Amino acid sequence: MAKPHQGRIFEPKSGLLRSEQAAWKCIERCCAKLKLDGPPMPIPIDEWIETALDIRFGVGDLSHLGDDVLGAAFVRDREILVSDRVLSNNGRFRFTCAHELGHVLLHQKHAAVFHETHELPYLEATQLERQADRFAAAVLMPLRLMERAVIAICRDEALDIEHCLTEMMMPTVESEWLWRAIFLPRLTRQFGVSKTAAVIRCGDMRLISNPSRSFLPLRFRDELLERATDLDLRFIRIIDGRPVVLSRTAERTTCADG
Repeated sequence: MAKPHQGRIFEPKSGLLRSEQAAWKCIERCCAKLKLDGPPMPIPIDEWIETALDIRFGVGDLSHLGDDVLGAAFVRDREILVSDRVLSNNGRFRFTCAHELGHVLLHQKHAAVFHETHELPYLEATQLERQADRFAAAVLMPLRLMERAVIAICRDEALDIEHCLTEMMMPTVESEWLWRAIFLPRLTRQFGVSKTAAVIRCGDMRLISNPSRSFLPLRFRDELLERATDLDLRFIRIIDGRPVVLSRTAERTTCADG
């Protein structure tokens, strides 16, 4: 398989190689054990924990561990438990599985048991929790599969790929529209993840051709997760492969001509 830390288009931000490499090593191990040519999409993380990684896995009532506990990793015993309360949210369930797996694979020397409670704002989490989040995002959304998905979305939406990738890194109205209306909804469905997981992953990626910027602009991170936009999506069209903000006059003219 290809090296995990750099694809053809994307690479992780500096400082994230340990989580990235650990996630890809885990994917390679699972594919080899199950005799797969490459990782499927979405990654069947809960199945892989038991069948390919030989880690005991269970779903049930974890209230005896604490009122807010959603997942637990028993590192030395190689066991992961996930609360049945997250079963109704598939993206949250899968991310919790991958997050606890990150603790088992990365944090053997730090603690014997990790408990995940209700999701904290990313910057308020401890270093180990952020690392487990990054591992989870990387294992559920492998770099090469993310590249293929982003390119496929551009083609499906008749977007100019080079212009679109550059635009998405800029804090513009067009960029916000691309993230809100097209890319985040498609990526969350294709990879079976929550919007939070997709935002973490895209914020930790950068274009190889422009490594000075995050792929997802940092100023959009909280806005995309925490509040609705004032942007009127009805007044944006794709023209010659590029998103264009139409004036309300142009919109009325377009509707009248149609």
